[in-house]
Amino acid sequence: MFRITQAGPSRLALRALSTSAPVASGHSRWSKIRHRKGAADAARSKAFSVYMAAVHVALRKGTDPDQNTDLAKALAAAKAAGVPKDNVERAFARARKIADGTGKSVTFEAVAAGGKVALMVECVTENPSRTAGRVKEMLSKGGARISPVGFMFERKGVVRLSPIEGQEDATFDNLFEAALEGGAEDVASVEGEDGMMWEIISGPTDLAALTTHLTSAPHDTLYELQTSELAYLANDPVPVTADGAGASVSEDKVETVMKAVTLLEEEGDVVRVWTNIDE
Repeated sequence: MFRITQAGPSRLALRALSTSAPVASGHSRWSKIRHRKGAADAARSKAFSVYMAAVHVALRKGTDPDQNTDLAKALAAAKAAGVPKDNVERAFARARKIADGTGKSVTFEAVAAGGKVALMVECVTENPSRTAGRVKEMLSKGGARISPVGFMFERKGVVRLSPIEGQEDATFDNLFEAALEGGAEDVASVEGEDGMMWEIISGPTDLAALTTHLTSAPHDTLYELQTSELAYLANDPVPVTADGAGASVSEDKVETVMKAVTLLEEEGDVVRVWTNIDE
């Protein structure tokens, strides 16, 4: 099953705010499972995703790094981290498709591992039919197939910030108040690539306003933006165990699913892949 969608204008709405216990960042992107032979690959893939998310955020402000300082910074960081040039070029291609109106946002829904694992595959494409064929082919390599699973996720805005070193006022409490003012729904401490950071959840239409609020004075002197994106968050993440007993999924099956996820993320039209696998 897939859906073609168009983003609407951002609207600010005040929501009830809650705080969550510390969790690992990535939202069911399976950041801690491949502790055996694939551990290094998983860590590298996750790091690339973080840097590419920053590139995607910066590209919203323009595709010329000479005119877009955020993009120049994100590109420099991605290059220093060893992100493949092809990944960056695909991000630029998708940004141009969106800017010139030739690209359509398409979301594919799929199920794997005997129905326990759900996937949401976000794409920007000029040819949905062609992309559907490619996505189905790569899903099949991970034992997955197209199936309606959107009800298992919520569409949310996710902003991740880290405190600027040396700023004593860059505290969780101060960020909590700022997030409340910006219309956030939830705030949590998460484990990032370089230590703890803070993650703020919002409604999907509040993301742009919340991001602007948290990156404007005086907050911009306290916190550094890491990522800002629309995400599919699993309502009930499925736990991972060695044998996959009960409602859990086995590590071996997760390994197979993640091979398909890796292939999908290397596909030019694919923007992001989300799963309901618990971290």
